[in-house]
Amino acid sequence: MSADGLTGQQASQNHRISPGRSYDLPSVVILSYVALRQLFSSTGPLSVPADNGHPSALLPAADAVTPDPDFPGTRGDQPALDATAVTRLTAPALPAGLSNHEDLAVAPVRRDGIASRIADDAPQSTRPSVIVSPVLAAPGVTAGPATGSGTMSQGIAPRTPLLRPPALVKGDAIGVVAPSYAPRPGWLARGVKALERLGYGVILDPELGTLRRFQRAEDERRAENFMGLWLDPQVKAVIGGTGGYGAMRMLPHLEPEVFRLNPKPFVGYSDVTALHLWLMRRAGLRVFHGPTVDDLIPSARDPTMASLLAALTTARPAARMGREIARVVRPGRAVGRLTGGNLSLVQQSIGTPYEIDTRDAILFLEETRDPMSVADERLVHLRAAGLLRHVRGVVFGQLSLDRSEEDEFEDFLTDLLADLDIPILADFPAGHEVPNLTLPLGTEVELVAEEQTGWLVYREDALS
Repeated sequence: MSADGLTGQQASQNHRISPGRSYDLPSVVILSYVALRQLFSSTGPLSVPADNGHPSALLPAADAVTPDPDFPGTRGDQPALDATAVTRLTAPALPAGLSNHEDLAVAPVRRDGIASRIADDAPQSTRPSVIVSPVLAAPGVTAGPATGSGTMSQGIAPRTPLLRPPALVKGDAIGVVAPSYAPRPGWLARGVKALERLGYGVILDPELGTLRRFQRAEDERRAENFMGLWLDPQVKAVIGGTGGYGAMRMLPHLEPEVFRLNPKPFVGYSDVTALHLWLMRRAGLRVFHGPTVDDLIPSARDPTMASLLAALTTARPAARMGREIARVVRPGRAVGRLTGGNLSLVQQSIGTPYEIDTRDAILFLEETRDPMSVADERLVHLRAAGLLRHVRGVVFGQLSLDRSEEDEFEDFLTDLLADLDIPILADFPAGHEVPNLTLPLGTEVELVAEEQTGWLVYREDALS
């Protein structure tokens, strides 16, 4: 009985909350409750608000129980919810003439600022009649029951190939962005000189050197600058200025169609891993794990520079990357889509709309200056989230662990991954040390681990 002496059904039929009328708290609660029940009575259970204010898909009934095979007995008493359900959306169909790219949900976006320029910059063959924006759901996400293998990766349909950006040619301009820290001026100048000596123009983010304060307004401005540089028709490839921190703060302010309709090679590492994962999952774009501009030196014979140049100008380089340098932890061969990056950023993607997709993947991981215990807990988290279960091979780059812990860490790796029976490489020359080879994330590669050394080789084109 409500505070007005009405039953819930009567309140639903006869009461409306009107301006100027006073209500006590119990009445408002009951009126709100019955109104919500009436609203959702024809559509099923109540949905949960998702990111950016969009409604989620309806959650399944929470009456099933799914034990975690990696940690038996720890979740047997908890209801199993499909973790992808909270990010799936029911959205209107795309306008005529625009295909539903990898089952991405869509919603209108604003016409001011960056969004208003997208349709005009897109190729005529892909230009939509109405500007639409993929929201929350990663490429390939469809409704379906949980599979127990990962969180955001549950219920995902078979993957489709990611977009291939065009190859870079001499004379093209390269944009330099600042999604994280501001690069040191001297190192930035050296890197710009290195690119110019190779015959490329360089266009800098207008706020490349601005001191970071990491406030929301600044995050939005950095995102606008990033998208603005990406949409510059002169810019044919984009490279991060440096790493550090802050790229993840930009992600809520980026619009996937800016990148999906204008594919360009994008290179970086460390903190840029957040953008890599976001671009692969939200925009369906292949990216490159490689040096930032402040790492470059003016020499085409430098291994880091030579690898970057080959990756951006050749659709499928023939080099056996890492041979004679990488060390074999477990021998074998495997083929899969290369993914990964900085271990801490990979871990931080768990449970987000851009969570790393490790299904049938060759997983590459690198880190810097972390004690073994931190690397340990991050890898255990990946395993607990089900993200190592379907990996076909693992490549550890330069982890920069305390040298006294190296042998112990290798024993830990062997034990942690023993039941997966997959090839594993360590000390692969990519990450925070020299050389830092450029790797094609989102592209199918072959991992070869022989008795003494191992390497990665392209199995498909990464560029168009």
